[in-house]
Formats: sequence, C-alpha cells, structure tokens
Amino acid sequence: MIITADAERRYIRDIFGALGSTEPEAEALAEVLTEADLRGHGSHGFVRVLLNVNLIRREDVRPGSQPRVVRETGPTAVMDGDRANGPYAGILAAREAISRAKERGIGAVSLMECGHLGLAGYYPELAAREGFVGILAAKSESSVHPHGGVEPLIGTNPLAIAIPSDSDPLLLDISTAAVAAGKVREALRAGRPLPEGSAVDTAGNPTTDAQAAIDGALSAMGGAKGYGLALAVEILGGLLTGGAVGPMGVAGRQGGATKRQLWSALIIVLDPAAFVDPGEFKTAVSSYLSRVQNSRKAPGSAEILIPGERSFRTRRERLSTGVPIEDGVWRQVADIARDLGLNPDSYKVTTSFGL
Repeated sequence: MIITADAERRYIRDIFGALGSTEPEAEALAEVLTEADLRGHGSHGFVRVLLNVNLIRREDVRPGSQPRVVRETGPTAVMDGDRANGPYAGILAAREAISRAKERGIGAVSLMECGHLGLAGYYPELAAREGFVGILAAKSESSVHPHGGVEPLIGTNPLAIAIPSDSDPLLLDISTAAVAAGKVREALRAGRPLPEGSAVDTAGNPTTDAQAAIDGALSAMGGAKGYGLALAVEILGGLLTGGAVGPMGVAGRQGGATKRQLWSALIIVLDPAAFVDPGEFKTAVSSYLSRVQNSRKAPGSAEILIPGERSFRTRRERLSTGVPIEDGVWRQVADIARDLGLNPDSYKVTTSFGL
C-alpha cells in the first residue's frame, strides 16, 4: 500500500480524534508517526497506530490529558506527562527545553508518565532546526538483558543527539539495544532472521529467531560497552525523570485503580551561543562533516554517510513517491477505523499517485 504523507497524517488524526483526542494531541501523534515512515523507520510509523489505540483502550493513555511543569529551577523543569500520548507530551517537553535554553543557554526537562514517544530523534531535531543542540535519553520497554545475564531488565532505551549545521543537522538516533524492539516485530511479520548477536532465547542462548528473541531478551549493542550505555540511559531517562527503571508493569494504585508505569525521557537543549559564535559553529560543523564525507573510502565503500543523512534522503524521496505501508498493518488499522465509523478507502485515494 502506497499513500501520501498528507493522507497518512489525516488518517491518523481522524482515528485518534474519533477516540477522543484533542486536535493538538491527534496532530502530534500523526506528525511523529508519519515522519517515522517518511524517513524509512517503519517500525515506529503507521504500525504504531495499533499500540497507541491499545494504550487508550486500556486507559494507560488518556485523551484530553494536560502535560504540565510541576517543578522548575531556572533552566530545568520536571514535566508530568499526565498520561498523554507520547508525541504530544514529547513535543511539549522539547519546546519547554528550547524555551529555557533561549533564556539561560541551557534547558533540561525531565518528562515522566506519558505514552510511547515514537521516533526519538524527532524531539532533539526540533531544537537543531532552531540552531540549538538537542539531546534525548529515553526509558522504554525492558527487553534487553544485562551483559552476562539473561533477564530482560533494561529498556531498548534510545539515545538521540541533533547538532545544527548549515544544511540538515547531524541526527544520531540509536537504540542502545543491538536491534530495536520494533525491528524485531518487523522481522517476525516478514519471517526473516535477526542479525547475529541481536538476542538470546529464554535459556540465554544466542538466537536469530524473532519469536525466540521476544520470548527471551535482546542484547545490548556493542557488548559490555553498549550494556553500560543502555544502563546509563535507563537511569537518566528513568530514575532522574521521576519515572522508574526495569520492566514496565503495575507501579502502584491511584484513585482505587492500578496504575501502569509508562514511558519517560530526559531532554537537554544547549544554545551554542553560550559557548561560541553560533554562526561560526554551524559553519565549522558543516565544514568538518564535509571533510569526513570526502575522506578516503574503504575498499567496497561507495560513500561515507553522516548520521541522519540516509533518513533525510529517504524523506525527500518518499515525499515524491509516497509512503509504503505493509498490507497486513493496513488491514489491522482499517478494522479499527471501521469500528470508529471511518472509511479506510477514503485515505487510499491520492491525486499524487493515482491510487
């Protein structure tokens, strides 16, 4: 299935509007999921409609929530996500950090109790597009075993850094796991194996079978070093935010009902002007990146890419050629849409591609 980015955004907005989300909430969710698909990260795109619908239906995420600052000390703030969907809360937190960086040279916002954030790099990129450096460390579902262990006690915990340049920013967006959890689900649906060293089964034996990995645990990237990084992100994105660490389960009771632990993140924004001339900094970044790209290639290497370059390239292509959606995922979301009184076929029709 190929649709335009505009059609995907409209489809997602309409689904979550029908579920009771406000226009800004639905817009944020549609924006972040569609951007993931545009950039070639299908594991965090349209397929995540299913997760977000389930979060609402389980009442883990609540439409109409009001993320808000509950504590602040000049450049820092603690934001309670109020169980809002992740993209809505994440954009508000990023904007809060940017605002504080404009005033103080640095802004650091911890965000707790929100839904799945989706594309981690989206939030620091908001800062980079305004000339700031953005950093995000997020606590996610625990599916990674400690180095030398077997139990899934650590999240896949993305780390994202965006640095402005004279063109597209350098955008590092990585899972600290050897493979992101969403990629494992993609492999399961496609019936393809995982890369070697990605996961262990329930007995702790290495496996490339996606279902065995889901039942067992994922491995951290880079062995002991990646494990250390994943553990640090777990604490920064979990405990330091006022959230929690370890498996996402029932954290307690609130108002007589069980309360499920949700996602959390730490967002830091730096103003280059607090350290150097910002214009000179961007030019120097661009010059250095160009030097890296134009350096001598290894045998068999056609080009040297900068972090984020491939996704920006894919985005430009898909704005012209359309966004591919897996047929099975389309059918699952279509069932949800029909239950909500929407017509899935109306989102297939595009003037750009003649569908």
